[in-house]
Amino acid sequence: MADFIIELLEPINLEKEGLAPIFFDKGTLFKVVYDSVNSHLVRADDGMTFSIAKQDQDRVWRYLN
Repeated sequence: MADFIIELLEPINLEKEGLAPIFFDKGTLFKVVYDSVNSHLVRADDGMTFSIAKQDQDRVWRYLN
């Protein structure tokens, strides 16, 4: 798989029960580490990984060329 980088177009807040919320600002970059049918698994610089929905492309995030 090619190395894809995505950029947030708006801030996101990740919440999981029992853990402190994690906030990412608009403009934050992530590396796509796995591609599935409906989402990408992305990794932040600190190693944090999470899924981001493909349906949110060009609304919440975009590919960088």
